[in-house]
Amino acid sequence: MRSHSDSASPGAWQGARRAALAALAILPISCADLGPTDGAPADLAEGEIAEAGQALSLTFPIKERSSLVVTNTDIVGAFKLKDVLQQLIDQAGVSLTPLQLFRQFMDTNRKAADGIGLGPHCDDVLIPGSAGSINGWPIDCPRVVGLEADRDPFADEEAPNAYVATTLSNRFDLAPPDGANCGEYRVVFARRSGIPEGAFQMRNFIIFEGRLPNPTPSLGREGCRPVVDFWYHLSDPAKSLAERRDDLLAFYFDGLPGGFEPVFHINHYGQNAGPYGGQIRTNEFLFAPAVDGNAPEPFTTWNLREFRLLHSGSGSSGTLVVTPSFVKDTPAAPLFDPASTDARAVAFRSTSFPGLVERLVAADDINRFAFEPSYPTTMNAGESQMIGLQNNYFATFGAGPSALRTSIQSKLTAMGSALTPDQVVGRAFSLSCSGCHEPIGDATGSPTVGLDLGTTATLAKLRPFTQTSEQLEADPDEPGGQRFKISEALTGVFIPFRKNVMADFLLNNPILGFEKPGAWTSAQAQLSVHTGRVVEGISSLQVKTPAAFNAIVSPNFSSANLAPVGNKITLDLFVSPAQPNPSWVGNIEVLISIPSAGINNQWAGNVPLTPLTRGQFVKIQFATLPTATKNALNAGASDVKLQFNLNVTSNSGPYYLDNVRFEN
Repeated sequence: MRSHSDSASPGAWQGARRAALAALAILPISCADLGPTDGAPADLAEGEIAEAGQALSLTFPIKERSSLVVTNTDIVGAFKLKDVLQQLIDQAGVSLTPLQLFRQFMDTNRKAADGIGLGPHCDDVLIPGSAGSINGWPIDCPRVVGLEADRDPFADEEAPNAYVATTLSNRFDLAPPDGANCGEYRVVFARRSGIPEGAFQMRNFIIFEGRLPNPTPSLGREGCRPVVDFWYHLSDPAKSLAERRDDLLAFYFDGLPGGFEPVFHINHYGQNAGPYGGQIRTNEFLFAPAVDGNAPEPFTTWNLREFRLLHSGSGSSGTLVVTPSFVKDTPAAPLFDPASTDARAVAFRSTSFPGLVERLVAADDINRFAFEPSYPTTMNAGESQMIGLQNNYFATFGAGPSALRTSIQSKLTAMGSALTPDQVVGRAFSLSCSGCHEPIGDATGSPTVGLDLGTTATLAKLRPFTQTSEQLEADPDEPGGQRFKISEALTGVFIPFRKNVMADFLLNNPILGFEKPGAWTSAQAQLSVHTGRVVEGISSLQVKTPAAFNAIVSPNFSSANLAPVGNKITLDLFVSPAQPNPSWVGNIEVLISIPSAGINNQWAGNVPLTPLTRGQFVKIQFATLPTATKNALNAGASDVKLQFNLNVTSNSGPYYLDNVRFEN
């Protein structure tokens, strides 16, 4: 095992939190400026206060380029493509070399007649009108990148056809609420021919996106704490660059104590089918080489593809094969065509996509856009590209009337949403590979037309088609060091979100943050966690109210890590704009129990819902808690229970609850 850093003890975290909250208490802000009157919505710049609270509460700040996206050349340079492939081969126990596995991978872009015969080819499955297909949808076949199967990227590490690691990514934000896995951990390898400025036509990327299993899934996301602690401690100012490098090598190649497998594992790249199976992706820009002095042949299109690493058996009879797969969360563009009679397109327009509208509309944060888990994978395209408009949803959706446009608008109207059908289609497009890497927002593919998502955030990029780069810049955190550049979308939109998810996990109570599925219960309401409408963390509690009275009850939790607590229960509440009786929405009240302190179902306040702004989260505070109750909370009681009672018009909502806390 390579060395790794130990996590801070719970006592250290609690002590740091107490000291931090004490420091927050003496900030030069009047209490009157921070809190509303009882029962009124709070008027508080929560983002600034939350960020300050995180910085003070954590032992040291999270450094984005140390704990979320790492591109320092002295660290990523230790990751070799040959070593990764060799580890996968050794785990499979098969008779292959890294060069053979690499060539088989690249050979998937050739037709069988021209291939080397070690695995699948792009014309193995033909459909009418295509030279090849994946998942029943046409793909470009052959591709110039298939010429890589004739090359040896390992013979000379400095050669243009060699590959260099540019980026390590922490994607704990992809860990699902139930903790079925601990997220994805990625490594980007770039072809060295793309390093010189202006070498746009000779770029190729291979991205290993390993989905890390949770060794104790019964604990939910809490079982992933050693992983989050590991990435957090990469920000420790006491760690040297060499220590961070060795820690990351250990994490990817060896794993962590407690049963965590290494990221580089044959089962983490699609061996297990499904949304949490992991994958290998490519981002391809290669031209064919010049022949006999003639100009190079242009590549067909810029292209993004997805692959699964499949294995069976071992030794001379074992197999380890990189196999083309559909690209996740990327509906094929022809599905949006109102004139298509393809059975899949008919089902997509009538049922599948209208069923996705609520989830696409639920978030105003690009980071939280998602499809429903029931989204049929048969709809996913075999590749994703924009050049040639092959994957441009707007080009097939059209601007005129259609049944799909009407269905989307009907859903929006019922939800009380001001979004347009085109913005909903844009949100779906932003989830696709090409929509994230080249977010163009009209049917012509004009680079001057931005992607309108109905949000203020944009998907700006460092250079066309990529979020990471082979280009270098000075590393301000390491005097004399260099790092690979990343896009403005990463630095301005994606990384800050991932940082907040990480900090929320480290600092906040999963029960009070509604981060644990099934923790809260109700005999009347229908409860589920929701990852779209969220204030903090990755989920809120969605409450559907078939009855007029709905009691929503927490499990017992400890207040030990919450102290010192304030004297008012505070909640972020989302009231749906679609109300059967807009003139009377109802009210919400809260009860608190701490049996060990003799407190049982103590009424702690009531807030009317009718005056609240609808269609967005509003901070509400309840009545001041009795001193004895506050003292019991500060004493670290382990049997605290909350009950929120929603008294509303039946079948109204849904409502969303998030981020319960005790504040002054």
